[in-house]
Amino acid sequence: MPAQLVPVGILAAYVRDVLERDPILADIWVEGEVSNVFRAQSGHVYFTLKDSDAQLKCVLFKAQAARQLSLPESGQQTAVHGNISLYPRDGAIQLYADVIQPAGVGLLALQFEQLRQRLEADGLFDPSRKRALPPRPHAIGVVTSPDGAVWHDIQNVLRRRYPLVEVILAPTAVQGDAAPAAMAAALDAIQDVDRVDVVILARGGGSAEDLAAFNDEYVARMVFACRVPIVAGVGHETDWTIVDWVADLRAPTPSAAAELCVPNIADLRLRTEDALDRVTLALNTAISTATIALETRQHRLRRADPTQRLAAERLVLSIRRRRLLQRQSDVMRYRRAGLLAQAGLLRALEPHGVLRRGYAVVCDNITGEPILSSSRINSGDIVTAQFADGSVTAAVVSTAP
Repeated sequence: MPAQLVPVGILAAYVRDVLERDPILADIWVEGEVSNVFRAQSGHVYFTLKDSDAQLKCVLFKAQAARQLSLPESGQQTAVHGNISLYPRDGAIQLYADVIQPAGVGLLALQFEQLRQRLEADGLFDPSRKRALPPRPHAIGVVTSPDGAVWHDIQNVLRRRYPLVEVILAPTAVQGDAAPAAMAAALDAIQDVDRVDVVILARGGGSAEDLAAFNDEYVARMVFACRVPIVAGVGHETDWTIVDWVADLRAPTPSAAAELCVPNIADLRLRTEDALDRVTLALNTAISTATIALETRQHRLRRADPTQRLAAERLVLSIRRRRLLQRQSDVMRYRRAGLLAQAGLLRALEPHGVLRRGYAVVCDNITGEPILSSSRINSGDIVTAQFADGSVTAAVVSTAP
């Protein structure tokens, strides 16, 4: 094949494509001594990995740097994970890092940290998505081996602490190459039991290799997707697995996981008795208060009894009536005496009465008007004299003063 004249940019792009297509270079761990560390204002970290034979430029971008437990320091022996590519501007092959760990921790530990950081970036460890456990669960699903001591320990703890709960086993292998798929299937099966409202994923202690199934990404994502809260009780207190990070609650041991899932029935009994005592005390206090209030109102009601008031008012009215009748009688008697006196005076002054005592009324015979003075009568005048029993007409013979 004849030689070709290739522009630098095209060649650089071709080399970068070749490097990025290589499956080994796309997922590789490189160990060496750190040198030339530079932390840019952008947050990116640039450094070099070297040994006695060669050196390799590396870059740790800001997002990945934020997830590291520690950043590279010059002189450290470090294991770095990432992918190899070409930086066209400088024409340099470099490692684009995403995980940094101290050298010598072993491949399993390196893979664990790589997976931990990737799942953390995907939000599987986010505390805000972790769910609270039900205070009094109806049924607990247990995903573990049916043959180990863990299953029996969990049953004993639940039976002792809260015998009201139903315990349902989803049997699975918990170590070995087939364990991740078996655990994922068991988690899927236990979720089909509608009455299960919390799940315990557990196994006893062991080496890092024994616990490898609990560091499987597929298992971690199944735990993340579970419809009910999951409590992880894997190994001993010092053992940490990926499942511990993803679960809604991590327990230091399987037995502790069982204790965290249920209340203590003895505590519930004490709280119930205490609540009953407080309710009884409150009821007795309320009854006593109501009794006192009722007695007070009854006393006030007796004091305000309208019967007594009516009797008193009737007595007052009776006294006033007697006084009124007495006064009326006195007034009538006084007025009757006055009328009798007036009547006597009228009878004394009555003209006919005067006439009956021997007097007479002299009147003008023509006009009939009384003649009150002798000066108005002349001799020869005709007058009428009115007596008590009749009248006479007479002629005046003479007058005298």
